[in-house]
Amino acid sequence: MPGPQKEILLVRHGQAFCNVLGLMASQSCQGLTDTGHWQAGQLARRLAAEQEQGHQVAALYSSTVRRAMDTAWPVANLLGTPVVPRTDLRVPDPGPHAEGLPWHIVRRRWPTPDPDRPSRPLPAGGEPWRVYLARAHASLAGIIADHPGGRVVVVGHSETATAAYTLLIGVHTLHGLKVDVDHTGITRLVAVAEYPHVPAGVQRWALRIHNDTNHLNSPSTMPS
Repeated sequence: MPGPQKEILLVRHGQAFCNVLGLMASQSCQGLTDTGHWQAGQLARRLAAEQEQGHQVAALYSSTVRRAMDTAWPVANLLGTPVVPRTDLRVPDPGPHAEGLPWHIVRRRWPTPDPDRPSRPLPAGGEPWRVYLARAHASLAGIIADHPGGRVVVVGHSETATAAYTLLIGVHTLHGLKVDVDHTGITRLVAVAEYPHVPAGVQRWALRIHNDTNHLNSPSTMPS
């Protein structure tokens, strides 16, 4: 009898103070705003409802940046699934000179962009995009390998979705394609079987959902 379908849910964190204030923050992240906590609660309720319908969560991983952990905890509490913190899923490290600074100051102080990610400045001592992708790819590949079946939830950042796409495509840049993800937006990847006698050579994945935020469309529970 076949086991449960193998799927990965990539979830961006809820709205954080650094998002509202426009700060480049990793270790200095102050966590979620009230709106962000509401978004995380709505996400948790959605995943709990889907679990009751048979979509059992096999594992829950999270970036260790506070805004991601603040998003993962309500999910863990409602689903009864422990959070597995993954430091290597954190955002690209800003470095000691840019940590906590406003983005506009970072861009003015370090005007030369990262050659592998031209939309991002590369502060002195900051982590280059290619280095970030290497660790994010390794982390996501390890998570995928560790779970032969079932639903795995990964709470991270918009960069996490980009890392997943580049990992599965086998590239280090998406060139002109920008991957936008809203706060608590869900991206769903499902492992698919090839047609009989088709030697694919690798596990292939179907992108079933990108940036789904339907759980935020409940006006009666909107934060005041």
